[in-house]
Order: sequence, then structure tokens, then C-alpha cells
Amino acid sequence: MAALEPLRPQSLVCWHGEWPAGWVEKNRRLYDYELVYVSSGKGRVATGERSYYCDAGSLVIIPPRLLHYSDAESGMERWCLHIDWFGKCLAQKTMEMPYVFTDTDETFREELAAEPPPPECALEFPLHLRLGEEQREPMLAALRELFMYPPETLAAAAYRQSALWRILSFALETPGTLAPALCDRMNTIFFQAKTLLDKEFHNPELELARIARSLRITPNYLLKLFRREIGMSAQGYLQNLRLTHAEKLLGSTRLSIAEIALASGFSDGNYFARFFRLKHGVSPRQFRLSRQAEPEALSHGGITSSRRRSAGG
Repeated sequence: MAALEPLRPQSLVCWHGEWPAGWVEKNRRLYDYELVYVSSGKGRVATGERSYYCDAGSLVIIPPRLLHYSDAESGMERWCLHIDWFGKCLAQKTMEMPYVFTDTDETFREELAAEPPPPECALEFPLHLRLGEEQREPMLAALRELFMYPPETLAAAAYRQSALWRILSFALETPGTLAPALCDRMNTIFFQAKTLLDKEFHNPELELARIARSLRITPNYLLKLFRREIGMSAQGYLQNLRLTHAEKLLGSTRLSIAEIALASGFSDGNYFARFFRLKHGVSPRQFRLSRQAEPEALSHGGITSSRRRSAGG
């Protein structure tokens, strides 16, 4: 066990909240290891090779660099911790959130990524388990404790570190003692198409037919792929990306409504305003005013949730 002595696990960024049914995350790459625990609902974590299905009691650890996304089949409560095994990950210390979405031009910087745990831990990533009934309440108790104690004092930091070790103990169990969870092969063409839409949705001239041609499939097959994988059409997914981006800009910038429409991939500002009202029941201007009146919170496509970034862990 001497090889494990250098371990100094740290989690400077953690998040807890609920995703509604149908929520689909954009593809992204992590700089650290993200531990995701599902306390209720159903969904999955999908990479370019596999889909890992999650329900209540599922625990997933996603490694750095791996392109992936998550989605929710039903309302899904998630607890997410960004883990650095040695307390040296530069991304956790210098970035607001230690990951890169594929819709940005940001380059993944290898020097900021976390190091893997020692081979003696015998962990293979992505790690995907389902905790037994008797393990779920202790897991939730440890997660609540971690969120309860920002390390503002030495005692609070000690409580928090103890909770983090208890959370990790479920992942460090001897392989085979925890029930495996379901996974299957991911359709690589769908994953490639989703990656392209995540990257190019800002472009008002983007055509799904061009995406289909680039992947050597028909537009009709592209539609079927999206409906089968995430329960909506490719056009519906594209519009959701654009609306979510517009919501973010409305709440965080002083751009005009016309400028926000164009920056979100809508070539016609009037169409954007009508479409936005149809989806939200209010105009973009009314939406902006309501956001300005709300207390500061983290928003995931309209979902208000709790996030903590601490100074130590």
C-alpha cells in the first residue's frame, strides 16, 4: 500500500441538481476525473464507443480527455464531484470549470490535466457501478456532508476530506463486490453527428443535409439516429442548442436581441423572437428582465442548481 501514500484526493468543484427528462448535454472533455452519482431518475453517460445507463444508485467516474456527454431519460437527480487524485491538477486551480465543450474554439491543454491514480488502485475508466440498497444512504450522507462543509476552517476541511474519502471508498471497492450497471455500444455515426452539431450550431447557414453528406448517410437516416438515441429529431436537438445558448446570452450579456439571435444561429431576429416566445411563453426581452431579477445561480438550460467551488478540499 506504500504506492498509495501520495494520494491526496481533492474536489474543488462540485455540483448538485436535477436534469429534466429530455435534457441532453453538449459533448465535452474533462481535465480531471468527474464522479457522478445518480440518486433518482434515469439517464446515461455516452462516449464515442459506449453508452453507460444510469438509474438510482449508479456511480460513474469519467476520466480526463474522454469526449462524452450525458442525457436524462426521466427527471434525474445528480451529484457531481470533480476529482484530482493528487491535489495537483492545474485546471482545478486555474479554471472556473475544468472541462472544454466542443462548441468552443478552446484547445485542450494537456499540461492542465490531472494525473491518473496509481495502478495499485486497479481502476479502469470509465468506471461504472450500481451501489446496493444498503450502500446508497451512506453514500448520500457523505455527499451531503461534503456539500455542507466548505473548507473555511481546519475542522471543516477535515470533515470534508473525510467525506470525500468515504465517497471514493465505494469506487475503490474490490472489483466484483458492487453490482455492475448496464452499458452497450454507442452508434459512432450518431456521436460524430452530435459532435458536429455541438460545434457548429452557432452558424445560421448550417444545414442538416450537409452534416448527413459529410457522414455519408441520408438526412432521413440522420433523423432516425437522433430519435433512437435521444428521443428527438436532429432539427429539434439543433434548435434546443440554439435556444439554450440564447438563454445564456440573454442572462449574461448586454447584446441586443438581434445580436443574440445571430450569435445563437438564428438568421432572422423576428423568427427567433416568435420561436422563443412559443417555447418559453415570454419574449426574449421579458426573459432577460426575469433573469436580471433572480438571485445569482448556476443555470443548466433553465435548471437552477447548486454548485460549490471551494478554496481547498
